[in-house]
Amino acid sequence: MKRACASSRRREFFAGVRDTLPLVIGALPFGILYGVLALTADMPWWATQAMSAFVFAGSSQFIAAGLLAANTPYSLIVLTTFVVNLRHALYGASVANYLHGLSAAWRAVLAFGMTDESYATAIVHYRDATRGDAASKHWYFQ
Repeated sequence: MKRACASSRRREFFAGVRDTLPLVIGALPFGILYGVLALTADMPWWATQAMSAFVFAGSSQFIAAGLLAANTPYSLIVLTTFVVNLRHALYGASVANYLHGLSAAWRAVLAFGMTDESYATAIVHYRDATRGDAASKHWYFQ
């Protein structure tokens, strides 16, 4: 039983990798553009890297860099990026029924890594009852 569960988890994980890899490749040019924008906004290298490491919403990175270049107060930058990212609350609400059996730690990990692209692939996978094992579907979520 344990072996079948591990096999199901592995299968779900690699299906998620397969389905999101093209989206990651498509996002690479946006990462390069963000780097150029951060340079033109005179952002320090460490701030540029921190934004890339901790902010998974590219739109927020672009907005924040532009507002920094315009010498906008930090409080307004935080508020603006918060409002732009409210869509993630809607994403979370729509996947909540599929994740209700998971621990708070698992849900936190999945929430931290949620991007527009990972949400789009995951919600299609969750809604398709013929794909994967329901108990292991969270391993698909990239």
